[in-house]
Amino acid sequence: MKIKMMIRKLSALAVGAAMAFGMTAAGIGASAAQTTPPGYITVNADFSEQNAGIIAALAQGLKNHQSTINLQQYSFPKSNAKLLFTSVLNQYPELFYVDYQYSYSYNSLQNLTYFVPTYNYTAAQAEEMMEEFDEKSDYFLSKITPGMSDLEKALVLHDELILNSDYLLEGTTYSLMVNGRGKCEDYSRAYAFLLAQVGVKCEMVLSPRDSANPNGMAHQWVKVRIDGVYYNVDPTWDDPIIMDASAYQSSGETRPNGYQGKVSHTFFLVSDSLISSSALGTPHTAYTTSYPSPTTYDNSWFRDIESRICCVDGYFYAMASGGSNRSLLISCNSALGTPVTVTSNVFRWSAGNGFYYVDSYSGLDYCDGLFYFNGPDAVYTYDPANGTTAEYAQNPSEDDIYGMRIFNRNVIVYTTSSPSDFSVGWIVGHIDEPLPPLMLGDANGDGVLDINDATLAQRAIAMYETIDSRQQTAADFNSDGSLTIDDVTLIQKKIAHMI
Repeated sequence: MKIKMMIRKLSALAVGAAMAFGMTAAGIGASAAQTTPPGYITVNADFSEQNAGIIAALAQGLKNHQSTINLQQYSFPKSNAKLLFTSVLNQYPELFYVDYQYSYSYNSLQNLTYFVPTYNYTAAQAEEMMEEFDEKSDYFLSKITPGMSDLEKALVLHDELILNSDYLLEGTTYSLMVNGRGKCEDYSRAYAFLLAQVGVKCEMVLSPRDSANPNGMAHQWVKVRIDGVYYNVDPTWDDPIIMDASAYQSSGETRPNGYQGKVSHTFFLVSDSLISSSALGTPHTAYTTSYPSPTTYDNSWFRDIESRICCVDGYFYAMASGGSNRSLLISCNSALGTPVTVTSNVFRWSAGNGFYYVDSYSGLDYCDGLFYFNGPDAVYTYDPANGTTAEYAQNPSEDDIYGMRIFNRNVIVYTTSSPSDFSVGWIVGHIDEPLPPLMLGDANGDGVLDINDATLAQRAIAMYETIDSRQQTAADFNSDGSLTIDDVTLIQKKIAHMI
């Protein structure tokens, strides 16, 4: 079954300049189910702290869809109106329905009195869009599991957001979150919004190109707080888009992003010194930050990983290139540790005329205790419980598979003629919801604990019978992780009401 995606295109937001005049109007209400908790996203830490009151007031007025917002009590200079407005939009990414154009009135002291925003949608439309925004954000947040560290949360959300997104010059935080289409500020704001929902603070880093910053990049990224320290993360540049895409920029269409299972980690948890150098490519320049970023993770093993990194039971798992057409499933117990090879596979992606690409194009995902990864011709599973690899599904296309993922329990592969072309998605399987665990001791799964269960457990120990993992767990009566004669004895005692 070929996947088809409906894309809702939104008109570009115009960068607005402030016009000064006075007016008032009555506000109308529209609220979001999820909002950014105050203080979790900053733009300029000192400015945000010193002006927390007016920032909160303006944000609340915009959330309520007020046509005029009274700011008289804050004695805020009109000369900083643009900085105030930019701070609010970046600190509260859910305000995606607010246009960049605005006006204001001011008093004889040159302080703001009333702020008059422009909305791209009515309150009813914005509320409906907010429901879609919340629903998609819930999907991303469902990838976070109890006990994850802040680093693991940042990594999981980084990968999931990128795997669901394509770069588009026309977009908003809404279009990025809901439809997977947006520009750098949308990647950054969506990522920061999700981080805030799971208790991870970040700073929005801006490098505008304007008269005040003529050498700016016209770019935006974030710094993520890990163990009390902020590190650069650029989710836009970690999306494997074709960088030389002037035709797509001028037409406003999505850039092709190569194979869909790919997500880079080149700009994940990077120091200021590294991100501003040419070591990673084009330097990030002409930006200011309130939090210096040290070199802690600059040489981490994940820097060269181009697959999803799965965080499972305190371990990191990823696909890596092992050279000589080897694609490795690796694991590591720390972002600063040394990975070990879990399984090695010989995969060759054809470059035509008898030549092969040297890189690995294996995607990775995890579901219900199994890892799923692809070669050019098939999808495979790896079971960490017993160390076995098995073929899951064949390639449905004449082209090679360049990446895979699992979405809504559907196993999806992406086929294309080369890693730089648009790919086609195919559903090659569906993972059923896991069955509930069996009653302890009920080895045959019939819902009754009797001598047949003890007999089956004995035969499984003697390897006369094969039982599945659910049966194995049920038969393991003392829950020590292994099935032995002790478990059979306990089952018999339970049947005889001796325990």
